[in-house]
Amino acid sequence: MDFVGTGRRLAAGDLGYAARWLGIETAVLLAFMEVEAAGRGFDSRNRPKMLRETHRFYAELGQGEKRDAAVRQGIATRNWVRNYPRDSYPDLTRMIAIDETAALKACSWGLGQILASNHAGAGHRTAQEMVRTAMQGEREQLLQVVALMKAWGMQPMLTGKDFTKADSWRPAAGKWNGPAYASHDYHGRMATAYAKHARKDMDAIGTGQIVLRNGMRGEAVRALQADLAALGYTFSLGIDGRFGNETEGNVKAFQHDRGLVDDGRAGRLTLAALAEAVEAMQTDRSPPPPVWEGQQPPAAPTTAPKVERPPVVAPDGTRGGKGGTIALVVFLLFLGALFAFLGFV
Repeated sequence: MDFVGTGRRLAAGDLGYAARWLGIETAVLLAFMEVEAAGRGFDSRNRPKMLRETHRFYAELGQGEKRDAAVRQGIATRNWVRNYPRDSYPDLTRMIAIDETAALKACSWGLGQILASNHAGAGHRTAQEMVRTAMQGEREQLLQVVALMKAWGMQPMLTGKDFTKADSWRPAAGKWNGPAYASHDYHGRMATAYAKHARKDMDAIGTGQIVLRNGMRGEAVRALQADLAALGYTFSLGIDGRFGNETEGNVKAFQHDRGLVDDGRAGRLTLAALAEAVEAMQTDRSPPPPVWEGQQPPAAPTTAPKVERPPVVAPDGTRGGKGGTIALVVFLLFLGALFAFLGFV
């Protein structure tokens, strides 16, 4: 297994779909993922984001020669040690050489940084299956997170509360992160993120109270990117809800094209101009349907252009073709017979 995946980013609607599957508000899932997710699900080589946990490898191996060998190599420790390398994959290769299953279980994977020891809760039969699924894309990684949240009974923790308050997040933050969640203020950060994503703040964007700028992320940024993409501005990394340099460049380009101050920030004037442009693009500007003879007198042309005539409608309702031809032949035969009879008389 070389771990190189698709690198596919989340698409518009993926978070909403996952939230509906779990039965929670989209803004709640957005806030949770903003605090808990790894930012991106893949590294620069399109491998799933991964951190190896040496204390977890120690536990997974159990007593014996394998654990002793791992300890000697420095890839297994009795207790948690903050010694994460810039790239954990070289260590993972050495861990797999000792025991593949234990190695995969001792690593956290993807957007949610789920330990593969939790593969069953994430909906998989084996750690290997969980990792291969995470390689398929960020959507798959997101659904692993939601499946694990459902398996851990977190849905009731994430409904029916005022999530602008930090205390409302304590049960979910504690379940996902363990007792140390409070020392890292996970619950407070989730409340702040929720306030940003909640509908009342989304409405505030339209009044200019909030300005979208580089470094922000969420559904408002995703909507901004979707509108810019609809107008022809390109996003090489996809519409991901993250306001980075590419989004800033596209905002500047749009502002320049519209004669606005091109500062790369989307405030009231820029968002209004963007909404107007998208609305104009969606207006049906196709020419009106042709007017057939008998419906409306045609305007007298200054020249006599060649006109495409509508098809002949036969008495039986048939347009043109054999129906019209047969009717004309029958009529001419009738006239011929009539003239012959008169001439004979």
